[in-house]
Amino acid sequence: MPKRRFLLNEKGGVGKSYTTKLLALMAEAYQVKTHILDADNASASATKYFQGIIDRKSEYVLYKSENLVGPDRRIDRTKFDTFLETISQLDNVVVDFGAASSEQLCYYLQEEYSNGIIEIFEELEIQLYVIIAGGGMIKESIDFFLKLKKLKGVEKIVTIVANEKEGGVNGKSVAEYTKADIQIPLFHEDSNSAAYLEWKEMMNNGMVYSDIQKLPLIRRKRITSYLDSIFQQFKKASND
Repeated sequence: MPKRRFLLNEKGGVGKSYTTKLLALMAEAYQVKTHILDADNASASATKYFQGIIDRKSEYVLYKSENLVGPDRRIDRTKFDTFLETISQLDNVVVDFGAASSEQLCYYLQEEYSNGIIEIFEELEIQLYVIIAGGGMIKESIDFFLKLKKLKGVEKIVTIVANEKEGGVNGKSVAEYTKADIQIPLFHEDSNSAAYLEWKEMMNNGMVYSDIQKLPLIRRKRITSYLDSIFQQFKKASND
């Protein structure tokens, strides 16, 4: 079954690029050829990450940067039509939309709604993965989701991903508060712990799945257990 995932939220810092990195590791772990497309025209954080591992990544991760925005900073219709045609020929695609690009995609969906854009996305088996973070980010994160929900039928192509990195909401986890389909837990409860700092450094500097296999047993088990719990949720959400 094709998996075409658009990672979205107009709020920056919620974890879109972090989720992109996790899905790249998933592609390597399961040896599934996956096209990672960076449509973040502002920070391009995924681009920087994948350029850093360009000589080390496996054959299963195919990376490319995509500029879908025109001179007016809106989604370019011609570019986007070509883009949809291209990904329709690919089985496994992850698109990291930045904050600004996510906002513009939402406007595009609103403007093209009467032309059946939701049905086209459904036909192409595109899922909109809305990344929501807690703490001080919860309101703006959810506001974007609520904008999308105004489009009738969009719920059929939306998957909510709760990123717990900023803490919970009103005594609940983000996953509980939003009734998310997927939960990305904290790697470690103590952000000052050696385990957390090592994980953060590996993700920031650029990590491929083979790096994990080279770690000592306990550290390797800690990371693979964390990743497996997330990978299984993505597989379930994709009906694998």
